[in-house]
Amino acid sequence: MSATMVSVTVIDSDGTSDFAAPEGTTVAGLCAMLEIDLSLPSVRISYADGRPLEGGAVLGRDLPAGSTIALSSRVLSAQQLNEASARQENQWLSPALALVGFCFLILGAVSSLCLLPLLGDAALVGYQHVEEGPQWARAMSAIPLWVRALCSLVCCIASAVPLFASRKVRSRPMLLLLLPALAGYSAIGFVAVAGIHALTIAPVVGVWVALIVSLAVVSLTVTPSALSALIAWVSATVLVTIGAIPFFSLINIAPLSVMVGVYLLLMAPRLALRVPDSQLVDASAVQTIASRIRQPPVQKPSPVTGGRMATVLGHTEARNTLLVVASSIFILVGGIWLPRRVAPVDDMGQGIASLVLIIAAIIVLLTAPRATRTHLGHILPRLTACALLYVLLFGGWITLPVSLGWMYPLIPLSIILILGIVTVIMTGFVEPKGHAALIGTILDFIQTFCTFALLPAAFMSSGLFLFAWRAVL
Repeated sequence: MSATMVSVTVIDSDGTSDFAAPEGTTVAGLCAMLEIDLSLPSVRISYADGRPLEGGAVLGRDLPAGSTIALSSRVLSAQQLNEASARQENQWLSPALALVGFCFLILGAVSSLCLLPLLGDAALVGYQHVEEGPQWARAMSAIPLWVRALCSLVCCIASAVPLFASRKVRSRPMLLLLLPALAGYSAIGFVAVAGIHALTIAPVVGVWVALIVSLAVVSLTVTPSALSALIAWVSATVLVTIGAIPFFSLINIAPLSVMVGVYLLLMAPRLALRVPDSQLVDASAVQTIASRIRQPPVQKPSPVTGGRMATVLGHTEARNTLLVVASSIFILVGGIWLPRRVAPVDDMGQGIASLVLIIAAIIVLLTAPRATRTHLGHILPRLTACALLYVLLFGGWITLPVSLGWMYPLIPLSIILILGIVTVIMTGFVEPKGHAALIGTILDFIQTFCTFALLPAAFMSSGLFLFAWRAVL
């Protein structure tokens, strides 16, 4: 004879569910079948009207059929935990895959319909008759100009629209750098009508379009990290524009890019932290002391709560992440070309200055992350320093004559070694006795020295001194 089943309704955070259990089953037994642990303090079981319900209550006697049980907290079963874990992974995996696919689509379309035709046009310039040129160049150059312009317009709009359409996209620091870069890369098709100079104008047009997109994001949206992205794009635009102007042909922007990247990394904590005036501790002083006559009235002070502090810290971390990534890009882009200038035969000591610059940059990148708390701030600058060191070891100085090549790299290394010994000796006399962090003090001194050495080294290595010298003479 089959047992009589009693149906009950369970209400929890997942919604309402109906269950059936044999008559005489206790509430604790029902919860055990549902894998609900009643021993947890967070789990509370009650009637539908809120009255507490004991785990020993019997279905069919204390709880008639059709009764309702309310759970204030529920322990997920193993299957539910796996499903929740999968959903948590998909929260970043699916958007990441979509972003990768979107980037490949934009890069593929612009490269095939805009960049390759520009390269084909440049390859055919040296031929008197187009038929004499390479077959690939003739095939790429045959793509109509309206196709290139249409591809650039569509890809540029597709890259910029997500920044204005979705707040979630704007909240990602990496996308504030990536999407304007894709928009700038897409714009190279607009310069196809410039003829033989299109290939040299393309980088300038690209960075300017990226700057315009970043400026529009700052002006038209309320994005905490947009201003930091604008700083990065302004720096890139200035460097690329200077390198493209014929008047500044003597100036090499690679050393300047390394210098800007290092200084941007050092200033990232200060540029990232911005606290609203309404949450300052001395808000009363801000209200009474105006910096100018027509200063707008200051907002009424708001209470400093944990949620507002968490918001400010979250925005600060986002800005810092963006600036660290941007600084690493500046250093890598400039550092790839910098070792080619490490040669003692360069004019006005540019070779020595280039070597000093790259060594000083490596030291700063290795020592500066000591004051950083984020994992990205610890890892990325040091990986960048390792990349610079790798490029330096395979730089152009190893191809110099044996009589000079093996000795030339030892000159700045010897200077740094002597400086380190002198620093250790001076630190022992200057530092007070007691529990002083001797190694930390030495590293701080070396980092400060290298930081100050970056500016004159970049000034000499980039050719700015030679440019000024010839301009005066």
